Amino acid sequence: MNRAGAWLGMAAMIAVTGSALGAVTDPDEANNIGVYSQARDSVVNITNVVIDYDIFSTPYASASSGSGVVIDTNGHIVTNHHVVTNATRLEVTLSDQSKWPAEVVGKDAAADLAVIKIKAPASKLRPLRFGESSGLRVGQKVLVIGNPFGLEQTLTIGIISSIRRYLKLSGAEMENVIQTDAAINPGNSG
Repeated sequence: MNRAGAWLGMAAMIAVTGSALGAVTDPDEANNIGVYSQARDSVVNITNVVIDYDIFSTPYASASSGSGVVIDTNGHIVTNHHVVTNATRLEVTLSDQSKWPAEVVGKDAAADLAVIKIKAPASKLRPLRFGESSGLRVGQKVLVIGNPFGLEQTLTIGIISSIRRYLKLSGAEMENVIQTDAAINPGNSG
């Protein structure tokens, strides 16, 4: 590594160290922290247990997981259709780590959307406030909060890459898709 590269690496380390010590001086960083703090308790982990069969036709349970968003105090949660597909049993883990059985109450495979419901007390549910998408523009910042594998809510950041794009994927046709370059990691679907 040349001397200029070493200085840049040192400057990046100092910048990260300053942030790690709690010295939030960048307004953009403060905004990220604020959005995450407001929305994180609305994001849940969903475990989908499916009964599969081995080559000898012996049944066994396999599990997958994804994320979802609490949308009201009646226990409705929006997620992706592929998160709940073929579920034998669904379990939702809320931000307080309490676990609740769930049932699918609506789904649209073509749009890859599903609504599930849990019977948790309203006091445990933190509905996310929805925004308006009609004024979005390419280049605006996107914050993606997920709950991969029930570990803890994660945050990734990107931009809107495309709006109102027609998309055909695996035979499904979707319109009015908002495309982002933010990393949506395994377990963040939903």
